[in-house]
Amino acid sequence: MAELSLRDHLLIGVAVLLAAAWAVQQLFFTIRYPSNLPRIGGKSRFSLRTRWRYHTAARELYKEVYENYSKKGKTVLVPGLAFHDDVILPPSALRWLQRQPERLVSAAASQTETIQPYYGLGHDKFANDPWGGLLVKTDLNAVLENVCAAMNDELGIAIDSHFGIDTKAWKDVNLMPTVRMIVAQAATRFTLGGSPAGRELCKNEEYLKACLDIADALVMNAGLGGASPKLLRPILGRLGGLTARRRIKDLERYFEPVYRERIRMLEEEAVKPRMETTEDHLQIMLRYGLKERRDEALSLHDMTKRLCIANFGSMHQTSIQVVNMLLNIIDSDPEFDTISTLRDEVSRIIGDNKTSAWNKSRVAAMTRADSVARETLRLHSFSSRGVARKIIGDGLVTEDGIALPKGCTVSFIAYWTQTDGDIFENPFKYDPFRFSRAREAEMDEQGKPGLASLSFVSTGTQNLAFSHGKHACPGRFLVDFELKMIIAYVLMNYDIEFPPEYKGKRPQNHWLTDACFPPEDVRIRIRRKERA
Repeated sequence: MAELSLRDHLLIGVAVLLAAAWAVQQLFFTIRYPSNLPRIGGKSRFSLRTRWRYHTAARELYKEVYENYSKKGKTVLVPGLAFHDDVILPPSALRWLQRQPERLVSAAASQTETIQPYYGLGHDKFANDPWGGLLVKTDLNAVLENVCAAMNDELGIAIDSHFGIDTKAWKDVNLMPTVRMIVAQAATRFTLGGSPAGRELCKNEEYLKACLDIADALVMNAGLGGASPKLLRPILGRLGGLTARRRIKDLERYFEPVYRERIRMLEEEAVKPRMETTEDHLQIMLRYGLKERRDEALSLHDMTKRLCIANFGSMHQTSIQVVNMLLNIIDSDPEFDTISTLRDEVSRIIGDNKTSAWNKSRVAAMTRADSVARETLRLHSFSSRGVARKIIGDGLVTEDGIALPKGCTVSFIAYWTQTDGDIFENPFKYDPFRFSRAREAEMDEQGKPGLASLSFVSTGTQNLAFSHGKHACPGRFLVDFELKMIIAYVLMNYDIEFPPEYKGKRPQNHWLTDACFPPEDVRIRIRRKERA
């Protein structure tokens, strides 16, 4: 028998290592699902072809899941990213899931699994204890109108800067990068803009680009870390988080002067209780943090990472929805007279668009702009699933008799519920006033629209973009303000249209696994309106 070469020995060694790794992964890191839990495809385990369908045709795969299982009240197991599996619950189980105790079902643990903060941010606490985001729902809500008025101010400056003020010539705008910068500037006013040093950063393009780059890097980190088998995650997760950690370190040099400024302000506030101090997201975080999370609040490194999380929430998803919304407004205009209808509503409710006009009651009265935003979410939510939860305890059994194993993730099909022909007429058609027609038909004697369950911020089985229940996105009320302010400013100050080569039709979004993205390099044409 011929002796094996060095190359042969190396190949055998690699094969043995891979086999051993696979065995360890199966023995210690693989979740064991009960035999009575159906698998999409009808077999006891997923074929490579079925797994590949998730990565290349998730939208169609989920349609099969929705039609054959979800609509029939059945729980089912589907393939997820890489070799992960996900349990899909039927819409009828939403109320059941909301009743389960936190010791068994965790939203925070699901977020940790999704975004992999340990590798991108250096610690799981940034997802397990999201106290900065929760303050948006509690402390910041009390001053939301004042903060949003400042944001509206900044939006006008940002939009004029990027769209231009030429009233004669049309300008081609590459929509996604332009909107990202506009939203980043407005979001920075909300987060940091209550002080002189913070307002300087609102207009600092290098800082804004750094924030957006970090958001992109955190998405990449989540993708690589989340797709990695748990056995290899310590290696691949660290590799995936390198860019995010490096860019976060660079962001500190921009953030440090604002951070030091705010700490001094809070020290003065402590000895002068009646002095007037700034109110923005950072100041509220620091004020709370010095009382309840003192070690974090006194750490520039930790607060920089909390800032990155706040920026991700206020910049990444909002930018995507603004792009989708503007495309949908232009696309639907020939049939529904969308632009004129929205302009009339803004004129009637907001008037001359002074900053002081933006309050909660007026924003709530903008029923048609609200419908435009909700219809955009219905068809173009970023994720085709919603209400993801991780099972962290034993003994939980679904209403259809499936014992959910500890460590698994459950969620609901959102996209196909929101485009179900049994629920919505012409379900794949963008109808900008689909929801406002119903709400205006139920208006009371004071002119207040009815059917609040159809509003943009209301959550339920037919609107899962913001999750649902007590863990619904706390920032959705801020997004509500922001989207309506953008609609108002753009439409009242600019004419907008598609480039001639689009022939009046909206370029279609594209899907990557189960995520929906606006078309790449999509453009619109804008021109400043003449002053009356």
